Amino acid sequence: MSLTTTKSEAWINRDKKVIAPCQHLSYYPLTVQKVEGEIIYDQDNNRFIDFLSSASSLNLGSGFPMITEALINQMKLYVQYTPAYIYNTPNIAYAERLTSVYPGGIQAKVCFGNCGSDANDAAIKFARAFTGRSKIITFINGYHGNTYGSMSLSAVTTRMRSKMGPFLPDIFSFPFYGDDLDNEVCQGECTREIERAFETYLPAEEVAAVIIEPVQGDAGLIPAHGIFMNKLHALCKKNGILFISEEVQQAFFRTGKWFAIEHYDIVPDGIILGKSVGGSLPLGAFMARGEIMDSLPAPAHLFTLGGHALACATGCAAFDYMQGADFQDILAKNENAMEDYLNEIMKKFPEFVTQKRGKGMSRGLVLTKQDQRTGEIVPDEIGTYKVLYRAYEKGLVMISLGKNVLRIQPPLNIKPENLKRGFEIIDEAIEEYLDEKISDEVLKYREGW
Repeated sequence: MSLTTTKSEAWINRDKKVIAPCQHLSYYPLTVQKVEGEIIYDQDNNRFIDFLSSASSLNLGSGFPMITEALINQMKLYVQYTPAYIYNTPNIAYAERLTSVYPGGIQAKVCFGNCGSDANDAAIKFARAFTGRSKIITFINGYHGNTYGSMSLSAVTTRMRSKMGPFLPDIFSFPFYGDDLDNEVCQGECTREIERAFETYLPAEEVAAVIIEPVQGDAGLIPAHGIFMNKLHALCKKNGILFISEEVQQAFFRTGKWFAIEHYDIVPDGIILGKSVGGSLPLGAFMARGEIMDSLPAPAHLFTLGGHALACATGCAAFDYMQGADFQDILAKNENAMEDYLNEIMKKFPEFVTQKRGKGMSRGLVLTKQDQRTGEIVPDEIGTYKVLYRAYEKGLVMISLGKNVLRIQPPLNIKPENLKRGFEIIDEAIEEYLDEKISDEVLKYREGW
């Protein structure tokens, strides 16, 4: 089975001559021509259902009418003018909206930037400034971005580390405990290594913040165990350590709530935002308690184009729509349908699809096989790639995370028929892989995570 990809591949050949290879983690020869809602068209006019949402940065799909209208209206007024030296109303209006939904009714303030990576940098800066401490705790398999600060927080692949050090000092990564662990195991072990570190080499009184993804995204869509989160939060409170929720991938109802941290009934000291925060345009934001945000003067975290007027205007439009009853009804129906489809696939292929992960519309399917030599159940890396590639050939865009997790993050407002068809394609692709109908030839395109 194959697609006509002549025009897409011609563009890819041009790309290779002028774009640094570190800019791509490609999975197949798809060059985008246009995107309408949850439908992607490539340069060869092939049509694909979008189960990636531009890495969860298009939570309402592409070209959503309210966002387009807000963008055009703002462009008629002014495209951008730096907030470094003047004030502008889209910044203010959007900050008012964001702080209005801060968990626990906390009086918060916002610091805008350009992306989720520099929002993670902001979290480091504000945490150190407010506490007067330098050390930061993060977690193994966490991904926080690609600026030097956010890369220093990340511990998901050595490809983000090799040949680029040294990184920021005083960053310490500890094991992350997911919700797939037994309660008893988590209760006994989840904060043991941190507590041991506090007793031996990492003085708790020198730790400024814990920065954690409530759902580890690029590790394979793993929600934190509730016991782990609550014990970790209590440890922070006991030692005067800021608890910061990294929501770049999971905020804005991706997990069914404004912020993923709300699943744990924890009020964080700060929240890191990126991806969909700009309503599809580039934007980053760090939001925290007012006294934390007042700890740094300008220009400690200030960018000429940070808090871009267009992105704040489209962010406001997306925010207002998401607060409405129409969106909440669509979201609830899509979440329920997705849960049913995931369960159906697991039931149909129990020896291959051995786990579902995530929350809401941020889900993963774990694909495994039996090792012929040891009899152990192990990740099926090749099978995972072949399934997603065959899905691409059948008209579905998704990628994998880790070694063997299908990343399923369609737009939250995807049409029911496209959500259903997307899962039908996954079903068909798995069936064809298990029937050995997918050639090793497709592996030549394998360049992703």
